[in-house]
This record gives sequence, structure tokens and C-alpha cells, in this order.
Amino acid sequence: MADLTGTWKYTEEYTRGNANGELYLRQEGDKLSGRVVFADHLKGEEPYMIQEFMEGTIEGRKVKLKATGYDVIHAEMEVDYDLDEWVGLVLNEGTIKGVSADKQGVDGNFVLVKVNSSLPDGF
Repeated sequence: MADLTGTWKYTEEYTRGNANGELYLRQEGDKLSGRVVFADHLKGEEPYMIQEFMEGTIEGRKVKLKATGYDVIHAEMEVDYDLDEWVGLVLNEGTIKGVSADKQGVDGNFVLVKVNSSLPDGF
């Protein structure tokens, strides 16, 4: 299995809208950590920018990630955000697809496409 460390393009479709952004992921053995920075586009609302911090694991091709905290980067309104969990499969060295859910029961389908194997300075 290839090392998942790197920068990934993140897209997700869910019942109330969609999200897109970048995931910065570090793999150490079977442990994963990182953050996803994305614009959340809810139907009928102004989009906002969120950063979620995450931890997770990889077992074979199965990837599990769970958000541990978040920051609102930009919003025109007050944002009360529920943390996400993601479960997906590594389809090849550059693609992960799966499902997500938050504590409100909102679920979605996500796709991660690897952009490169580097991470931002200070990550």
C-alpha cells in the first residue's frame, strides 16, 4: 500500500449541499492525522470556510478518519458545526472514495484525489 501522506483534493456531496477543499494528511504506520480545509455550500445559505482537525487509521485499503475539532475560517453568519467522520476505501494510489456522517445524522459521499506527496510548511 502506498503512503497516504500528502495533499489531497476533497469533494463531498450530501443531502443539504456540497463541500470542496483540500485535505492535508500524514501517515505514520497505520495511524493517520491531518486537517481538511473546505468551503461548505448548504442549500439556501451563504457558503462558509471550515477547518477540521482529524485522526484516524488505515487497515488494508480501509481508511477511517474522525474529526477532533474545528475552526471557522470565514463565515457571514454564526456557524454551529457538528464534527464529521469519514470511512473510505483506497481505490488506487491517488484516489479514496467513501461515506461521511456527522452527529446530526447528515451523511454524504466523498472523493479524495491526491495532488502531491508533500505537506505545507509547519505541518
